[in-house]
Amino acid sequence: MDIKLTKRQTEAWEYLTDDSTTEVVFGGGVAGGKTFILALWVCTMSLKYSGTRWLVARTVLQHLKLTTLKTILEVLQTLELKSGTHYTYNGQNNVLTFYNGSEIIFKDIQHNPSDINFDSLGSLEITGAAIDEAQQSSRTAYAVIKSRIRYKLTEYNLKPKILMTCNPGTNYIKSEFFVPFIKGDLESNKKFVQSLVTDNPHISPDYIENLKSLPLPQQKRLLQGNWEYTDEIGMVFDYDSIVSSVFRNDINIGDTKYMSVDVARFGSDSTMICIWVGLCLIDVKQYQKIDTVQVADEIKTLIQIHGIHPQNVIIDSDGVGGGVADQIRGKNFINNSSPLHNENYSNLKSQCYVKLADEFKKGNISINLSNPSLIDSLTQELMSIKLKDVDKDNKVAVMSKEEQKRLLGRSPDFADAIMMRMYYELKPKNSGRYAIARL
Repeated sequence: MDIKLTKRQTEAWEYLTDDSTTEVVFGGGVAGGKTFILALWVCTMSLKYSGTRWLVARTVLQHLKLTTLKTILEVLQTLELKSGTHYTYNGQNNVLTFYNGSEIIFKDIQHNPSDINFDSLGSLEITGAAIDEAQQSSRTAYAVIKSRIRYKLTEYNLKPKILMTCNPGTNYIKSEFFVPFIKGDLESNKKFVQSLVTDNPHISPDYIENLKSLPLPQQKRLLQGNWEYTDEIGMVFDYDSIVSSVFRNDINIGDTKYMSVDVARFGSDSTMICIWVGLCLIDVKQYQKIDTVQVADEIKTLIQIHGIHPQNVIIDSDGVGGGVADQIRGKNFINNSSPLHNENYSNLKSQCYVKLADEFKKGNISINLSNPSLIDSLTQELMSIKLKDVDKDNKVAVMSKEEQKRLLGRSPDFADAIMMRMYYELKPKNSGRYAIARL
């Protein structure tokens, strides 16, 4: 194998080829070459052991196809293997089949309320498994997958083995792998390899500079590989609750439909239109440099397409959005207006952001978008939201949009559009985190 590996990749590879190791976690910051090792391992094992079956899993199948599968195909190209000659990929059943009869099966392991025990994996027999971005997965999925590793192990005298790649998170990987690794008491059959972007000699300095410009919690997590990234004073949102919201819930077609709109004020801002079914975000439209007449026309078209009542359309009306709301006859959202129900917030925007964070943490929000870049943008924006003056006995308030822009490097238009959806959750009842009447 004439492929140069970094020191950390080599360490992970040695554990994967060591019979005494059955579980390997390759974790740390982004761009540390983790998915490459995953791809190289499953491809190499498939080619070495004819007729074996390997599982590659990730929480969302669309993301797996856009990222993990793409890396696997790149590895096959590096190994000078050709599609149609050495392997075929069936996009209908999501199986890659090699000329020697071995298979790589691609599965999503998203939490499903109707299949909490992952019975869908029950009939699957595999030789080995890999979970990409495992910090997004549940411990149940991990345990069920481990229980399915038994196919042709005796025939080839193989040990059941699972590889998990991840960035820092606060789930079972931290408690069962990272913390014992740090303490020096990780079970002998388990291995943890820390990987950082700085371990990768092929990463451009510009990429690292971009990571340094992220909000501090994400900088800790993605650049430094710091597993204690959540210990930040004033944080409103929890990273793991945002990530786990992706395709969390199925769409209930009987739920009320809503639209929340942040209208661009300046040339560099984006107009964001969010379409909701209940608390499931099902579509996002982003526009650059369009005037209010065009925005109103787009909203009217989307109202017709999705069947949304104008009173369930809420529009940021601090600036030019007021004119758009008037044309639509929707709800005007005034960021600095008084909070609903006389709760202890400095303004409506702060109240809605805290409510949104609570709904994420309760698992009520579902981001049903197939575009990973949009989800990444939203995550960055939400993680930049902080409470201000937390050490003072003031009304609860989030930082101003100008402060958020300085912290984020751009306007949090997407986050603001989603935040406004909470108006409809707060309006009927007194349900905020700080539901204390102001004196």
